[in-house]
Amino acid sequence: MHAYKFRITSDENDEFLREIDVLANQTFEDFHKSLVSTCKFEGNELASFYLCDNQWRKRREITLMDMTMDGDDDEKKDDNTIIMKDAKLNQIINDPHQKMLYVYDYLKMITLNIELVKIAQADLTFHFPVISKEASEILTPLIKTTKIIEEEVVFDEDELNNSLLGEDDEIKDGDGEGEEEQFYNEDMSDNV
Repeated sequence: MHAYKFRITSDENDEFLREIDVLANQTFEDFHKSLVSTCKFEGNELASFYLCDNQWRKRREITLMDMTMDGDDDEKKDDNTIIMKDAKLNQIINDPHQKMLYVYDYLKMITLNIELVKIAQADLTFHFPVISKEASEILTPLIKTTKIIEEEVVFDEDELNNSLLGEDDEIKDGDGEGEEEQFYNEDMSDNV
C-alpha cells in the first residue's frame, strides 16, 4: 500500500506548514478531516479541493457535498465536480507532483496550497492520515479592537470664543490678524 505525502502551505501566513501522509486508497473526505483537525477549523463550513495545473490554475473541483438541486437535469450537472466521500486519492491523482488548492469556508475563503511531494510505501503500523510536520497556525489570533463612537458636538460660537479666551478676554477687531498672517508667512518660508 502506498501513501501520498502532501505539503500544505498558505499565502496568508508564510510560516504555516503542514505535511500530511494519506493512504492512496483513502478518500478526499479523509484528507479534508485531517486538514480541519490540524488547522483547528470548526469543521462546520463547506470546503472544496481543486486539482490544479503547474501554474496553480483550477482544473477540477472535488467538493464536500453535492450542491446540485434535486430538480436539476442530468445534462446540467457539472461533470468535473466530484464528491469527497466518493473519490479515493489514487482514482483522481495521476500526476506525481499534483498541485491542489483547498478552500475552506466560502465566506472567509481560507485557501491552502497543497502539493504532492512524495509517494512511498506506507508503514501500516500508523493510523492514516498522519500529520508528520506542523509549523505555525493558519489563522492569526484576532486582535481586539475598540469601538470608536463618533459624536457630533455643536458649539455656540460665543461660548467657544469665551472658553478659549477666558471670560474676561474679548476678541478685538483688527487685533491678531497681522500676527496670524505673519505666522503663516513665516511657516511657509520655512518650507521653501
